[in-house]
Parts: sequence; structure tokens; C-alpha cells
Amino acid sequence: MRRLALCLLLAGCGGTRPPAAALPDPTEALPAYGEPALQLYLVLTADAAAMQGKPAVDAMWKAVNGEGARYAPIRQRVQWVPGDYQVDVALDFADLPHPAFSAQKLGPMLADLPPAVRAQAEEAKLAVVVRSATTTLPRGDHIRLAGLAALYAADSSDGVILDLLARRAWTRDAWAAELGAERLGPDQVRLTSRADGADRWLLTRGNPKYGAPDLQMRGVKAADVPAARARFAAVQRALVERGGRPGDVIAGETLGPCDAPKGLHDAACVQIPAP
Repeated sequence: MRRLALCLLLAGCGGTRPPAAALPDPTEALPAYGEPALQLYLVLTADAAAMQGKPAVDAMWKAVNGEGARYAPIRQRVQWVPGDYQVDVALDFADLPHPAFSAQKLGPMLADLPPAVRAQAEEAKLAVVVRSATTTLPRGDHIRLAGLAALYAADSSDGVILDLLARRAWTRDAWAAELGAERLGPDQVRLTSRADGADRWLLTRGNPKYGAPDLQMRGVKAADVPAARARFAAVQRALVERGGRPGDVIAGETLGPCDAPKGLHDAACVQIPAP
């Protein structure tokens, strides 16, 4: 992949709902990055020169600052940031097709898009990676700020946005509506379900965006799935709101170390026992 030589910093000016119903886990591994990322977005576009050049980068930062009718209402949703707060965004580029972003890996994430938008994503020539380690803010407002960078990249190149941490694809207008809502919605985190022998394995994707570990529950019997989800949701809400680590007791559950193998889930995670 090609990387923009400049890591961009900008001085800032300044509880979510539980995740949606469990879906099949679409991918097992993210592209490897040597630097931490609380947010990792992929903008798929047919524009092979998207976001490459100082004018495009300057325009992106204007969007993050809320300049323009499309971006101002989103920026106004950010209620408070410390005086020395910085928004950290770096851009990487991958010419498509690319092994890290193969159709096999990305296809399941695109499945819920409208057919025309899915076709547009599948025919993309460039992947713009928007990576941010921006410090968390109350209400997930740091997601709105870095998310504005991804939105501008997609707007300026007629692109499709993929949230690689939550494994979810967004149209440009859907992402703008999400960022501009009074509260960020449950789709910021994805609850996935995969086979665990004869049982089910529940695992969230996306909690690291809030500075919290993802949550897993293994060995859930089919008959116990409804009860498991209720317990899972209670702990999940608390994790996003307050964080947690192995040994902590949250919503009556003792958090344990996560045993997901490396490559399946490389971010921080904790687990609670199945019913």
C-alpha cells in the first residue's frame, strides 16, 4: 500500500445503545498495521487519484472543522472537547485488486448495501484507508470527528465507506445521517455469531472505537442463545460506557481473558461464560 507521507494533526475546537442482532462474522482478519487505530475506515472508489494532493487534504480538514452545509450539522453535534484536543487522521492508499482488500474479504461486508452501490464498491479501483488514533470523547464524539474525514473522502470521490472495525459498509448519505444523529446508533458496533463446534460463538466488533475491549461468549447452546444475548447486551452497554478488563465485575458478570486466536481478533477483548 502507498501511504500519505504526512500524518495530519488538527487542534480541536470545541453511551450508545446495545449492538444490533447477531450476524454471521464476515471476515477473520484485518490488514496489519504497526500503529494503533481506534478507527479504521476504507473508502472504495473508482477515482484512482482520490485524496492524493494537498488541496484534497486541506478540504478534508475543512470538513472535519464543520465547514460546508453538509458537514456543519455533524460538527455541531460534538458537544465538548478539551482545549488541547487533537484530531489525528492518516491516509493510506491501496490500488485494487489488493490481497489485503480482496473480494473474498470485503464481499460479506458489502452484502447489505443497495445493489447499485454494492456494484460500485466491487468495481472500485482504489481503497483509501482513513486511520485515526484520536482520543475518545464522551458520547463517541471522536467518532463523529474522524468519521467526517471518511465522509469527505467518500463525498469527493463518489466512494463507499467501510468501517473495518465494525465490519460494516455504509453509503455516503447513510454515514452522514449516522454521524449527524443525536446519538450514534447500534450499528457502530456489530454483534457477530459464528460456529463454535456444535454451539455458537458471540463476538462484538467495534468496541475499540470507544476505547473499550470487544466482548465474546463461547460455547452457547442453541436453546440458550436468547438468554445469552440478554446477558451479553447488559455487559456490552457497560463496556462501551465505562470500559473494563479481565477481573472486573460488570453487570454481575466477571470478565475473563479473551481466547480468540490471533488473526481472528487482534484487538483487545474480554469474555464472559456462556449460560
